[in-house]
Amino acid sequence: MKIHLHSRQGLYEVETYGRETITCSTKHNIFQVPTSDFKSFAGGNWNFNVTKDQMDVFLSVVQPDKYKIQVEQENQILSLVARMDMIKESIKASSTQPVVEEDEDDYPDYESQEPTKEDYQRWYTDNCKELDETKNKLKKIAREVYSQNLDFSDYDNRKGIKFIIQENEPEENLYRLCWDPYGFVSNYHSNISDIYYHKDWYTINGGWIKVFENDVVLYYKSGDYGVYDDAIAMKCAMKLFPGKNIHSFAGRDWDDELDHKFYDLPF
Repeated sequence: MKIHLHSRQGLYEVETYGRETITCSTKHNIFQVPTSDFKSFAGGNWNFNVTKDQMDVFLSVVQPDKYKIQVEQENQILSLVARMDMIKESIKASSTQPVVEEDEDDYPDYESQEPTKEDYQRWYTDNCKELDETKNKLKKIAREVYSQNLDFSDYDNRKGIKFIIQENEPEENLYRLCWDPYGFVSNYHSNISDIYYHKDWYTINGGWIKVFENDVVLYYKSGDYGVYDDAIAMKCAMKLFPGKNIHSFAGRDWDDELDHKFYDLPF
């Protein structure tokens, strides 16, 4: 497997590892580092042949405390996904036409009856209400998840998702970057703003974010709230991604130059 280290830039192949040390290699060198030097697994396709179980075993040996936190977060997400699936199944069930038990005494001509316009209107209204309730439940779940101190050191997203910048109203010059990395809502700036709604915080602008192994790239803008400020957004991103390289290109769409700059070169 390939990993990143705190002590030096680049990707390194793991040869052997234990509680105290990790033996790494490159094309021209083999060396040993303490387990505390492990930073993260290489993202993208670098570990395509490494299973999650192999990564879990490595992490449980090299950084058992971090592994414990990861397991707790994964269990929480799995629990939330199960709740989301139950909600989706509830919507699916409610969207089908209600089954009416035939009773010859009450409905002697049941087979000849067709749903009326009022029936369709009632089903549509009921389903809209159910959908709104489900969206509100997902927003509540999202707020519960993102209110915690989550670890994004191994997070990787090269497709790009939206983020917003919010300012604290009582306290001047206090900002935060808000996003939806787990995809609880549709990828719209206004939806993200709904998740992070709070009477003391209001959305001022937004953009897009991509996360590579060691680089976090902020770019473009929000169609709803406008272009974000480079300095403010970078400062906020540093809190979410301590130790990573933060780059910002406010107002700039992703182009070939950025593609060449941040995507992996051959190992």
